[in-house]
Amino acid sequence: MYAIVANVKSDRILRTGAKVWILRCNGDAECPVVSGLSKGGGMVTQKYTHYKRLTNFRAAWVPLHLRERVVWMWPDKARAQAVADGLGALWCGVRYFNRDGSTMLRDGITVTQAFDAILLQPIPTFL
Repeated sequence: MYAIVANVKSDRILRTGAKVWILRCNGDAECPVVSGLSKGGGMVTQKYTHYKRLTNFRAAWVPLHLRERVVWMWPDKARAQAVADGLGALWCGVRYFNRDGSTMLRDGITVTQAFDAILLQPIPTFL
């Protein structure tokens, strides 16, 4: 079974550059539940973060000890990689600010513009 992993660009709790597993997305298309390494060095069991704070989306084999927590899994790597590529295409150009909103960390399009752009594309058949 394969799932999607990413690296953290900026987060208040997660370590910058840490690999996180995308466990699921609970109805909010912007904020998945992830599991990864905290800034203090401990493993964060589950945390909501925003997709625009993640980068380098890719498919990875799910270890046995994580399979009961990961909801988004695919039987083959090609399907998981297609979803990861879609997430990367959707969120790579979206702007975001630091946690208090005072400094722009990356300039780009708004979340609404990103969703409008993705709605114009055909729906993948494997989802």
